[in-house]
Amino acid sequence: MLERSQRAWASVSLRARLLLLLLAGLLSVQAASLWWALSDRAATARRAALVQQVQRAADVVAVIDAVPAADRAAVAAAVPYPVVRLDAASAPQAAPPEVLAVVREVWGRRLSARAVSVVATRGPLQRVRDSSRTQGLRITIATSLRDGQQLQAEVEVAQPRFRTDGLLGPFLLLGVVTSLLVMLAMRWALRPLEQLARGAQALGAGLEVTPLALQGPPEVRGAAEVLNGLHQRLKEHVQGRVQALAAISHDLRTPITRLRLRAELLADPASRTSFGRDLRQLEEMVQGTLDYLRGIGETPPLESVDLDGLLAQAVEDIEALGVEVRSPEPTGFVVRGHAPSLRRALVNLLRNAVVHASELELSVDLEGERVRVHVMDRGPGIPESEIARVLQPFEQLDRSRGYSSGAGLGLSITNEVAIRHGGRLLISNRAGGGLCATLELIAA
Repeated sequence: MLERSQRAWASVSLRARLLLLLLAGLLSVQAASLWWALSDRAATARRAALVQQVQRAADVVAVIDAVPAADRAAVAAAVPYPVVRLDAASAPQAAPPEVLAVVREVWGRRLSARAVSVVATRGPLQRVRDSSRTQGLRITIATSLRDGQQLQAEVEVAQPRFRTDGLLGPFLLLGVVTSLLVMLAMRWALRPLEQLARGAQALGAGLEVTPLALQGPPEVRGAAEVLNGLHQRLKEHVQGRVQALAAISHDLRTPITRLRLRAELLADPASRTSFGRDLRQLEEMVQGTLDYLRGIGETPPLESVDLDGLLAQAVEDIEALGVEVRSPEPTGFVVRGHAPSLRRALVNLLRNAVVHASELELSVDLEGERVRVHVMDRGPGIPESEIARVLQPFEQLDRSRGYSSGAGLGLSITNEVAIRHGGRLLISNRAGGGLCATLELIAA
């Protein structure tokens, strides 16, 4: 479970992570503020209700204390609330400190700090109606009149908990506004990083691209400067290697030509054929290496390309070798790309299938915004553990398995072309034997 959560969290983008953390923090602070405001409001309401009821009891006691002793019973009976009992013995004091403090404060202000005993019990309200429908406190206050007569006054005090009226709406509105502001702030703060990421991705697509713009916060500008420097050094390195290899290739053509002429003078036909085959393989290896390194440095302009015409040209090149290819029906698909580079990539895939397999077949489909060209065959396939390796330059599988020929650059060149066009090359084994090479391109 923990590993699954870690994998899920690892797939969450930086924008989403910061957004979740900021929203959680801000909304937690707002929720705590709302709880504090409601708690304070409830406490204030409870104290106000308590003070009001105790003052009411003190006023009734003051009135009874002012009338003659003979009339006190009639006055107490005439007052329905608070409930007043004459000649009632006081019970042991049992009340919360806050209740006792309020009673003593009011008694001291209204009845000259007369001795008082308080008993508070919690229960349903009987005489006091409260809209919160909560239980309340029944408070019995025992005191004495000026002539020493004992008296009890009983009041009820509502004890509301939380009342959200008037506060919940503003809290929800504040939460929505805060969320919108956080999303806008995140977009504004992360825009330089997103631009840097897109620029870095463009740098990886080729060497002849515009350097990254030096804008944004100092950290982003510093990272852009580093990437621009690395890109420039890589460009100079690759261009130097390509020029060196071009010179070597040019220099090799002369001795290869001389060797081919000498091979034609050999008397033994078998030796002549063997020499010719080796010389052709040598030329293909040199030319393939040169094409691969030149392709690294190229960033051809992309345009709309008719895929049906491109496939027809690639199939025509392969069928010239005497191989039949089952072509798909016209699709009308148009892709974004550089036609010569895409044609070379398709020819490489088809030639690879011709060399290593049989029953060559082409199919095309559309998935979302990507056009997929499938080159399928019925050959020996590739071991699953070797699929990733065959896309690397100069990598060849074991010759004893019948997979290897040339310099091992055909699939590498195709993979580079796919990446440079914003797509990818996928290699998979087919059910029943054979290989499926899928070239994904972006639809125009």
